[in-house]
Amino acid sequence: SLVISMLRRLQKLGIDKSDPSQLTPPERSRFARLDIDPASVTWRRVMDTNDRYLREIETGLGPEEKGRTHRTGFDITVASEIMAILALTTSLADMRERLGAMVIGTNHQGEAITSEYLGVAGALTVLMKDAIKPNLMQTLEGTPALVHAGPFANIAHGQSSILADRIALKLVGPDGYVITESGFGADIGMEKFFDIECRYSGLIPSVV
Repeated sequence: SLVISMLRRLQKLGIDKSDPSQLTPPERSRFARLDIDPASVTWRRVMDTNDRYLREIETGLGPEEKGRTHRTGFDITVASEIMAILALTTSLADMRERLGAMVIGTNHQGEAITSEYLGVAGALTVLMKDAIKPNLMQTLEGTPALVHAGPFANIAHGQSSILADRIALKLVGPDGYVITESGFGADIGMEKFFDIECRYSGLIPSVV
């Protein structure tokens, strides 16, 4: 039987079938062969190590790689699309959907290839199942602080997570208040807080 991600791919291809035994040979070929263009792969590794020489690298030079070289590089963790997804997600199911929609490259016809097509969206969600939980810390004044996510505002929306803000608001109650941070200046972080996070989450700030 086909799992949900496979059924979605069939639907995307315009194949209205759910039983793999009913697929014709051409349909099986379209379904199974992603035909990824290696030169189009945009997915980069991330690591929090300050080493500019790793920004541009070439992989596949080892004797076991059979000449499959690829120019890629390392980004810092906060520059990853997964960090932006973590900050915008509202639940584990929502994160699963967002992770599955990430584009890693295209096929030779220029059509987008997502992590869902690769069949790794579920595994990505399992890896992130603990990361979705905000970290409870304490300030020097003894007040609680939820530290969670941190995508850069110049390449993403630059906010802490929606989950952390919602949990904080629930904990303080109607008579309390929550201070949340938006990255960079008012002309980028604050605008993205209003235009992206508030619109998606339904949160309405009382004071700026």
